[in-house]
Amino acid sequence: MYHKEKSIQIKNSASALYNNLGVLRIAPRRLTYFTVVHANVVNMISASWDGLNYSHRQLQSKEPNVATSTSLIMQAAFCVLPSRDLLVVTSQKGIQMYESDGSIMVYWHALDTPETPTAQAVFARGISAVPDNYICVGVSSGAILVFDVPSKGSNITLSEVLEEHKESITDVASECSGSQECIANLVSADDGGNLCVWKSGEEFQLLNKIPGFE
Repeated sequence: MYHKEKSIQIKNSASALYNNLGVLRIAPRRLTYFTVVHANVVNMISASWDGLNYSHRQLQSKEPNVATSTSLIMQAAFCVLPSRDLLVVTSQKGIQMYESDGSIMVYWHALDTPETPTAQAVFARGISAVPDNYICVGVSSGAILVFDVPSKGSNITLSEVLEEHKESITDVASECSGSQECIANLVSADDGGNLCVWKSGEEFQLLNKIPGFE
């Protein structure tokens, strides 16, 4: 049975975005991390399980070594991998990956932006951890970027780009029990309502494509 616990006030209101609440429970430390996006800021709260202690942190979307350039954040999500947990933040400029407590940015991937403005918006949206140490992130071009994440350190690499979708990625999601019998473990969706079903690995395999309604 669920019951209401003590409410925690965040620093800003929540932007009207998909999936705008991230939660990560850290059992050994009896802590829970929460994230909520507001404009160009990720509001992060670390709360003890008894509700007596909590702390705030704010993360901005900006390129490394650039003090003032910020952009709207599209999503923030925790990715739980076999050997580490990361907080992934996507925006109109790129993709940032932090240690799960938000203390250190371990990776930055800039999006390709045209030199002159176009009608097509540029952004990254749709974040999911996938078995075997991968993180998948969708982008506005319809591509899905597959990042290979080591067990520690910042040597994260872009290992593959999946280009089956023709419209902006809405979301990606992964689910697998960990069994070797798991055939499909990633689903991606675009703004046209199309779904793609994938199997992860050294090379991701497209297993099925479900068209959206005409």
